[in-house]
Amino acid sequence: MTGSAPVAVVIDGACSIGSGLERRDTTAASGPWTVVVRRDGGSFGHDGAVVTYPVPRETAAPGKVVKAFGRSYARIRGDLPAPDLRAIADRLTIAGGRPVVRPPEGMSVVATGTYRPASIHEIRYGTATLGEQDTLGGGLTYTGVAAAGGYEDHLYAYGNLTAALGGNGALAWEPKPGLIAFIGYSGAQQNDATSSALTRLAARARPINGDGWRALNPTVAVQSNDIP
Repeated sequence: MTGSAPVAVVIDGACSIGSGLERRDTTAASGPWTVVVRRDGGSFGHDGAVVTYPVPRETAAPGKVVKAFGRSYARIRGDLPAPDLRAIADRLTIAGGRPVVRPPEGMSVVATGTYRPASIHEIRYGTATLGEQDTLGGGLTYTGVAAAGGYEDHLYAYGNLTAALGGNGALAWEPKPGLIAFIGYSGAQQNDATSSALTRLAARARPINGDGWRALNPTVAVQSNDIP
């Protein structure tokens, strides 16, 4: 699926069509905003940083630089060396209440957007319909597509996305910069076997466009798409 830009993701070979759920956050734009900066050749969670503004006052730490703008603060967090994070901070300004970065040489801005995704497009399946019940258990398996800024920041902070994506385990990838697709499940405890099952399901995943998504007649749930 590399290079595609799905509106949602379906799993081929399921015994029944999944049900669509849009998790719509109508207040995401009034929360923090992100700018994703990467070295040339960087990828999701590697060789980059996420700028988030505004954030509460924080203490700088390894992998994190905090910059004050009056009484407000921006956080620059990533896996780049400290001098590179400071260079991004030096080139950070605020315009219209949102962060703007003039990237250092050898880096580029690959995405901007709200920290919380304004919309998450999920498709839910009974795990048994996917043929992975013996490994994943008899619960729910779901796919999702959402804006990635807050998720990438979470990955830099904690090194894992499972808590942010819910369920007992999840596998995520980046169809294009600024967008995350994922498969997760609720059932058996995560281990090597369940990780292998998610990898098999990801190999069966394919993108669908807006028409395909609307054909599912998705339910809309208005909520805050918080990222733990």
